[in-house]
Amino acid sequence: MYQTVGHQVIELYAEAMDLPLYRRTIQGSSVDTSRDYRVTEGDEVEDLYQLLHMVKEKEAVEAVSVGAILSDYQRVRVENVCLRLGLQPLAYLWRRDQESLLSEMISSDLHAILIKVAAFGLDPEKHLGKPLADMEPYLKQLSQKYGVHICGEGGEYETLTLDCPLFKKKIVIDAAETVIHSADAFAPVGYLRFTQMHTENKHDDVVARALPHGSCPCQSAIDKMTEEVEYADQAEDNQQEFTSNCDLSCQWGHDLLPSCSQRSSTGYQWISGINGLQSQDPGIQNQTSAAFIQLQSELDSRGWKMKDIILVHLYVKNMDDFGLLNTVYKKHFGINPPARVCVQAPLPAGQLMQMDCLLHDWTAPQGDGCFHQREALHVQSLSHWAPANIGPYSQALRVDESVFCAGQIALVPCTMQLVKAGTRIQSQLTFSHVKKVLEAVISSLTLSHVIQAHCYATKRQDIPVIRATWEGLLRAAEEEEEKDIQWETEIKPHPLLVVVVPVLPRGAAVELHVTAVRDDPSDRTSCHVTTKLTRASIECSAVISADRRSASISLAVTGTGLEVTDVKDVTEGVVVTFRNAIKKMDPELVPLCARVFYKCEHEMAKQVVKGLEESMTSSLGESGPSVALVPVLDLPDSQILHLSCWLSL
Repeated sequence: MYQTVGHQVIELYAEAMDLPLYRRTIQGSSVDTSRDYRVTEGDEVEDLYQLLHMVKEKEAVEAVSVGAILSDYQRVRVENVCLRLGLQPLAYLWRRDQESLLSEMISSDLHAILIKVAAFGLDPEKHLGKPLADMEPYLKQLSQKYGVHICGEGGEYETLTLDCPLFKKKIVIDAAETVIHSADAFAPVGYLRFTQMHTENKHDDVVARALPHGSCPCQSAIDKMTEEVEYADQAEDNQQEFTSNCDLSCQWGHDLLPSCSQRSSTGYQWISGINGLQSQDPGIQNQTSAAFIQLQSELDSRGWKMKDIILVHLYVKNMDDFGLLNTVYKKHFGINPPARVCVQAPLPAGQLMQMDCLLHDWTAPQGDGCFHQREALHVQSLSHWAPANIGPYSQALRVDESVFCAGQIALVPCTMQLVKAGTRIQSQLTFSHVKKVLEAVISSLTLSHVIQAHCYATKRQDIPVIRATWEGLLRAAEEEEEKDIQWETEIKPHPLLVVVVPVLPRGAAVELHVTAVRDDPSDRTSCHVTTKLTRASIECSAVISADRRSASISLAVTGTGLEVTDVKDVTEGVVVTFRNAIKKMDPELVPLCARVFYKCEHEMAKQVVKGLEESMTSSLGESGPSVALVPVLDLPDSQILHLSCWLSL
């Protein structure tokens, strides 16, 4: 957890920066070495907790900076301590490109030397004591030849800073000796032990000079997103003024029961339609509490636990309730809560929230040579990478080769403020965040690996801009993959579904949620079928992953001049088309959640969805998916409803 080489210089750092120094003897050891740290007696992390607790009390500090670039181990432990103490963790180097970061540090007048080497190509006799600036070209060579981390993130080397713009004095090493820890023929390990050192005053003009203000990586990325001025970004919103008069209680009343899929062979199950309508007291907190009571009952009856939830779709009637809802929500999850999508939707009268939950646990114990992986990406530090979570959720959950991402909006990561830009830039930044999250979970993932994508917008006229941005990024990802494999391939990405809702978190214009699979996107199977009805049309698209372990179905219904007599025809058409799409797939693929977005002010759409779940159950029986009914303000391309379903082994 802690660097010990060069610790003799610690007192000089306080002198160089003219700051008080607080130290504590490390009494613990690395007891909890798991990826996710929990408070553990006797662990060295608890020494950090005690030290920072004292510093906070005496100096009233508000935040702690951590230098982690790739180390989840270090970042997670510092975040754990900070959150327990009410401090804001800062990780502005997190996931930065190491080559550009090293160049940036050197150009910012940071003078450091190598004080430990432990990698192939680094020799204690040659390289210890060398300035980092002199080593930069050689480190780049080692990275290209052998995959050495340029910034030493793999433990290849350690450094000691002798001077930087923060220092009022510089540190001078008078004497040191080389210690060979391991005389390995290929990768010898050695370090410097300092025996004499001192500080020296810097020239007044150097000290008085302002700190270098290099361009913010976040702002630089935004500046590169060239925005074309379009009507959708500049003009007033002249779309239809939607009202929240989508009162569905007259159709269903207040006795809606949750809908549940069967459990797949790999351990997935969806439970949809959790709500708090059974609460006797008004208010979002009471309904949220009642919803969790209902959820717990559903889990208990099926042998699940709250910790098995990996993804939550959360719909609220009023986004102003976001904070109050979270006070109840966060009590039910531990250190790595599920990924979450949260938007405002025109829910039925009296209903303030609705939850749909994806659960997972392996159905059989691991056999010999079988390895399962479940990890949460839960970054709570401010950084230049992607937004920290703004609620009790993780950025993503990984289960083996599948990744379930939380919804992302266009927050500037280092400030956590919504970018001040139009829809095109918001879309680009939002999609970029999703791309970075995927890469952080599995380094080889790109947007081409997405198998299901839901995008929420707040203006209908923004849909073409959002779609064009998505398609442009997919083309760019496809071109990158073609460069890597040296021949042309045909990537078959799943089309982006865009729906219009009243409000998104922080007043964003765009929110994107995706599910991705690590496979070969060029080897996916896709199909498209159009079914014509009397006064309606059903477009059905399906994508099956290359490993045949997951798939998605997208089914859009368009119609004009629909009459009451058409409701049965359309409902049956949707069910038959959906059933036929499933039949064309591997019979072991289980449809888990049919998320039905429908125009809340379209009377025929409401009548169709009213009987859709019952018709699905009648047609598919226990093999049918859970059905999540989501009222929205609008859908693209004259659609009245859109069904999106994820399937898995």
